[in-house]
Amino acid sequence: MENGPERIIERFKKRKVLVIGDAILDTYIKGTTDRLCREAPVPVLDVLEQEHSCGGAANTAINLAALGAQTHFLTVTGRDDNSKFLVEQLRRYGVHTGCIVRAGERATIAKKRLTAAGNILLRLDEGATAAVTGNTEAVLLAKIRKIYPTVDAVILSDYGYGVLTDRVLDTLAELGIAYPKPLVVDSRDLPRFRKLQPAAVKPNYEEALQLLDLPKAAGPDRVEQLLGQEAQLLERTGAACVAATLDADGALVFRRGHRPVRLEAVPRDNKHSIGAGDTFISALTLALACGQDGHQGAELGAAAAAVIMQKEGTAVCTNEELKACFRSNPKRVYDLKALAEVVRTRQKAGKRVVFTNGCFDILHTGHVTLLHKAKALGDLLIVGINSDASIRRVKGKDRPINTLEDRLTVLSALQSVDYLVSFEEDTALALVEALRPDLFVKGATYSGITPPEASLVEKYGGQVLVFPPFSDGSTARLIEKIRGATPRRKTIRGKDPAALSFE
Repeated sequence: MENGPERIIERFKKRKVLVIGDAILDTYIKGTTDRLCREAPVPVLDVLEQEHSCGGAANTAINLAALGAQTHFLTVTGRDDNSKFLVEQLRRYGVHTGCIVRAGERATIAKKRLTAAGNILLRLDEGATAAVTGNTEAVLLAKIRKIYPTVDAVILSDYGYGVLTDRVLDTLAELGIAYPKPLVVDSRDLPRFRKLQPAAVKPNYEEALQLLDLPKAAGPDRVEQLLGQEAQLLERTGAACVAATLDADGALVFRRGHRPVRLEAVPRDNKHSIGAGDTFISALTLALACGQDGHQGAELGAAAAAVIMQKEGTAVCTNEELKACFRSNPKRVYDLKALAEVVRTRQKAGKRVVFTNGCFDILHTGHVTLLHKAKALGDLLIVGINSDASIRRVKGKDRPINTLEDRLTVLSALQSVDYLVSFEEDTALALVEALRPDLFVKGATYSGITPPEASLVEKYGGQVLVFPPFSDGSTARLIEKIRGATPRRKTIRGKDPAALSFE
């Protein structure tokens, strides 16, 4: 690893974290509506698809897993279909679900949103929100006592839906004395957790005002309003660190014995990603579990939250994505295994991954059009780029014109490109085998040429799409023009098909 943050983030993979809290199944029923119901003046929704995702404490659990932690989730659900759907989503992300208590007398909490054209028409809430009692609570307490000594950190994610009962908090207080470790709380009622003496708590602006009994302020005044209140915030929460998140105004970090620190918000094109707070607290907790202080943890949390703010809907930040935030070229990936983890995580979330490759020696209109169209076909575009040595073998000793580092820098400036990875071989077969994208896109200078990677993609069930040329130009023609030579028609005599892609 090149620097401190990357080393810390890599160590996330060795941490075991327990999440205790209220799980919610978020369901999005998507469709179209172009007529009114005959029985009443309400729109008729023609359902096209139904998508399940993790909400509440379950979203915190999948964020931890995406960051590389061995994540155990402890909650209470019913024995219904909503519980089954929730567990399926958790397992897709690699969360351990063996601690989930399934109670026959309890209905799983679910929020179903009916949407058309990206707009929510109606939300249906269901499930039990009363405090768990009796035998269900006893089973919950027994599971906590069993797993607590084995983990490196604990997150309490409280939505007021009955899992974190008074007896649960009493048990956690006892275990905290016997087995000291970072315990982080995310709740709208933070004073209730004061006796646990949390390592950190994460109130948003409104929750911080509740703690301080203050009225709302506007814009930048919010920062000034909270500065100077660190003593009250720390005392009323009992925490060693209070990370107050202020969305566009960044975050304020208050620690006992230290001056307040403000973390500036990174300017982003906000795509309305849901659950940025869960991402923040996941990275913060893992940093604490790695021995970092609250300030360092909050910096990593803010970076992770900024990553998912570029994504649509409920999203997660992977370990590789967070490490990329601290590189000079954040789109470049050095570790193919780490990039494969990003791909698997995105695919588990139902996202479509597109891959293309080439030399991209002198970027021209054909390149830009290809990459723009490729990104439009999916949610994530990965570009494999030939190394300098690879290009010399394929194109000749006078190529490339631009070095690998120069080509990577230029490509990283394109909004359509999400990740760049270089390869030394003559073809991208090894990359395709490791990444297994859903769609492999190629821009061919000549029709009738099958990319050498195509058979592998089709073998594992992916799709292959070869675009025709988007312009009359090519890198070779541009080079000839610059050198003052008369452009000549390129032939394919003796050429490997890998050399016939958009250069």
